[in-house]
Amino acid sequence: MNSKILLLAESIRKFLRRNMVANLKNLINKAHPSDIASAIEILKPINRDKFFKFMIENNIKKASEVLVELEEHLIQSILNLFDAETIASILRLLSTDDAVAILDYIEDEEKKEKIIQLLEDNEKFEEQLLYQDETAGRIMTTDFFYLNHNLTVKEAIEQLHKLEDKAEMVFYLYLVDDNNRLTGVMSLRQLLLSNPNAKLKDVMQKDIISVRVDTDQEEVAKLVSQYDLLAIPVVDHDGKLVGIITVDDVIDIIKEEAAEDIYRLAGTSEEEILYKGHPFKIARIRLPWLLPAFAGTFVVASLLDLISVKFSYFAIFVVFMPMINAAAGNIGIQSSTIMARELAINEMEGSIWKDVFSTQFKVGIIIGLLYATIAFAFAYILAKPVNLPKVLISTSVGIAMFIAIIISSVYGSFLPIFLKKIGVDPAVATGPFVAASNDILGTIIYFAVAYNIVRLFA
Repeated sequence: MNSKILLLAESIRKFLRRNMVANLKNLINKAHPSDIASAIEILKPINRDKFFKFMIENNIKKASEVLVELEEHLIQSILNLFDAETIASILRLLSTDDAVAILDYIEDEEKKEKIIQLLEDNEKFEEQLLYQDETAGRIMTTDFFYLNHNLTVKEAIEQLHKLEDKAEMVFYLYLVDDNNRLTGVMSLRQLLLSNPNAKLKDVMQKDIISVRVDTDQEEVAKLVSQYDLLAIPVVDHDGKLVGIITVDDVIDIIKEEAAEDIYRLAGTSEEEILYKGHPFKIARIRLPWLLPAFAGTFVVASLLDLISVKFSYFAIFVVFMPMINAAAGNIGIQSSTIMARELAINEMEGSIWKDVFSTQFKVGIIIGLLYATIAFAFAYILAKPVNLPKVLISTSVGIAMFIAIIISSVYGSFLPIFLKKIGVDPAVATGPFVAASNDILGTIIYFAVAYNIVRLFA
């Protein structure tokens, strides 16, 4: 948290405590909505609620701008403070995409319906809420500028002069036919440099990059990123232009998807933030993903119990087992995390599999040789030569480390691919599977190597 935000939060606390109304109004007017939102997030709930109520009463426009910048759990908390009429007053000041996003945070369906009825063009909001979550139709804004392609350039410029502030244009002019079907797009620069008497349909760009209302938001983000767009048009199943998605919304999507992937890889979810101060609810979220890894420890314990009976030198070698498992586990998690993220961003073609195997095998060899050398030296120093030469013990540890690293590197990369092939989300399942299976594999490899070296050379 930077000093600017801390100072802003402290100022809000001081002004509230001393009831310095004029200072609070001045602060609200001058501070950027994003900075105010960051400051609110570090205020105590009582100050946060008091300050937001003050904003609603004195500068509802700024309050609406701040609201959309807040984290989900804070938006829900603040919305619970106000009645339907007040929330509707806030939403009227927002673009449709932001208003729909705020409506999604209201869990009380009766209250949500009442708010929608209080809004102008409530049919538009009801229709947009019918689209599935995380689709283009749900996140698009319907406050945008478009023109009929039969107009001339001069007429288009005249229409631009009448443009409402609320419409999101983002430097693109979208063109439609008489049936409202998207036919072209042009930049403002292109418009201003064109012949004033030329028809828009003669100078527009007809090769349009657009998405349908049911396109997943992640695919939308990929297209905007791939083609360096500032906005992307959204069409319905008949090709009619119904909205646009702007780059600021795409940035939010990217942040949301990245956060979701991180939570999944950690074996939890974003819901955990909503349950701050509720340890039992947080535990309930984490347990399903911790249990597979915990179950793996029972398998390892059973293997150790079996090996201890069959392998007379078990006590000498078991000391070095955690080192093998930890190293193999780390390389496995690294490989699986990178591959899970790659699968989330790009589709894996069949020809890439060979390259993946080759690369990870080579990486495993390089890291394996380094780790094996260190493990050999460490085991040679630490090993107690009871009935076995130190060099035999340390050689077993070194070879086992080398093999375990290579297998974990390759296995960690292919596990996400396998999970995706069978229809399981790699981001969700990879972490627990890698944690459980690497310990099992490491134990089997280590004692298999140790047993065979002892049998051959002891």
